[in-house]
Amino acid sequence: MHASQLAQIGSWIAIHAPTLIFGNSGPRELASADYWTASKCRFLSWNAALRMFEDDLREPDPDHSPWMAIEAVVEEVFVSEFLTRVWSAAVLAHDSYQDSDELFGLAHSVHLSHIEARSRAMRILLGSQAINEKGFDRLNVLRRKVERWTDLFLSQTTDVEIAKMFAFDEKRVADFCEENEEMSPMAHSRRSQILIASFAADLQSFQCKWAANPELNRKISSSLLGCFPSDRFDSLGLPKSFGMVLLEKTQHDTQLLVDRLLEIDNESVDAGVDVESPYGPHFRRSSLLG
Repeated sequence: MHASQLAQIGSWIAIHAPTLIFGNSGPRELASADYWTASKCRFLSWNAALRMFEDDLREPDPDHSPWMAIEAVVEEVFVSEFLTRVWSAAVLAHDSYQDSDELFGLAHSVHLSHIEARSRAMRILLGSQAINEKGFDRLNVLRRKVERWTDLFLSQTTDVEIAKMFAFDEKRVADFCEENEEMSPMAHSRRSQILIASFAADLQSFQCKWAANPELNRKISSSLLGCFPSDRFDSLGLPKSFGMVLLEKTQHDTQLLVDRLLEIDNESVDAGVDVESPYGPHFRRSSLLG
């Protein structure tokens, strides 16, 4: 799997983050751990390659050009950071809403490691500028495009302050969020579809032919999609709308309340005690059972 495909999955996650945050059942911790493991393996692969590139640039060989390998690795670091930042924002919003810490710890670790890899990749890119000026310009333009797209999709999440934490430019995210607030739900939905398609087309026009870690990228994508429980998708495998998720959550919470009241009523009957309902004297077991 190419890094551009990984970024496209990130754009889907950004648009559908509310279904992760506000759904009934919690995300799967095992899938989140798989994401951390695959990401850790990819960081080790990146670091080994970048260390080798540093040696090549320190002692250049006229019969060997490391540029093609440098290009593949640096591009993957830049492009895949889109998903890393979007996912970190989504899981922090999830944990904040659910009042838990089940996901963000691992995602935060991946985010910090990615920042470190990005800084090292930038140094390699600057050091290799003399080798291929045209290639350097292409990667630099790609980096700037990914940064802008990242901020744009971060603005699709539900919490502006959380989005700013993972932005490349906080002011840019705030401006994008302000634009979103002025749109109707229907216009926002259409805009989201256009953004995903435009982002995919833009990436494909810049990507190089080779992927540095295709198998690890595939494992990362599978683990993240696995964090979305099956109730987030309809019978065709498509993500449910945010409104449908909220409706199902309301029904789920109501059913939990009814079940709990029935338990209290049954316990009081078994104990021979007449317990007054917290919802008034007329709210009895008979009213719950119809």
